[in-house]
Amino acid sequence: MNLKRLALLAFGTYGLCALWAITGVQETTVTLEAPSVPSTVTLGMLTPQQLEDRAEELTATTTSTTTSTTSSTTSTVPFTRLANFHPNTKCQEWFQTAITVGWPNNTETLEKLGRLLWKETRCLNITPLSSDPELVKWFNGHDHGVAQINQIHTKYVEQLFNMPFAEAMSDPTLNLRFAYLLYSDLEETGRCGWKPWKLC
Repeated sequence: MNLKRLALLAFGTYGLCALWAITGVQETTVTLEAPSVPSTVTLGMLTPQQLEDRAEELTATTTSTTTSTTSSTTSTVPFTRLANFHPNTKCQEWFQTAITVGWPNNTETLEKLGRLLWKETRCLNITPLSSDPELVKWFNGHDHGVAQINQIHTKYVEQLFNMPFAEAMSDPTLNLRFAYLLYSDLEETGRCGWKPWKLC
């Protein structure tokens, strides 16, 4: 190849690249079709009175479950058919409780909730109040329960559930309920609900 042709080709390529870099790529608008969403049950936000009533119900359920070992009374949690999710999804044992306390019953949310619970606690209810010394050993001093609710939320949790923070967040039902409240508050304002757990 001739040296002049090589130089001309090199400068021509450089010039085209410079021109493209200066003018930029002109964006074209592409209309994307929204994927069809399967019909699901959508849960609305609870009113403050409903939140208080639900907290009382959850507290009563926890108390009756705790005392059921000494009495013949047992409490049952209503069973809801869960959305389909991958069989290898982590922490499936918590999904029924999560749905009961308000988490959306859809595949995407449940699978991400499973990843959250696995990432945070390997599906364990890590709390300083646990009767299992192994779980107490893993307690980091400021994040409580299966969803690892941080102690920065102490005042809000104590107002909501009318009990000490550590006690409330040691109960997996209340822990998942509060996790849902954090998630849904962010989602309602158009932000990523998974932000408290750095899953956005």
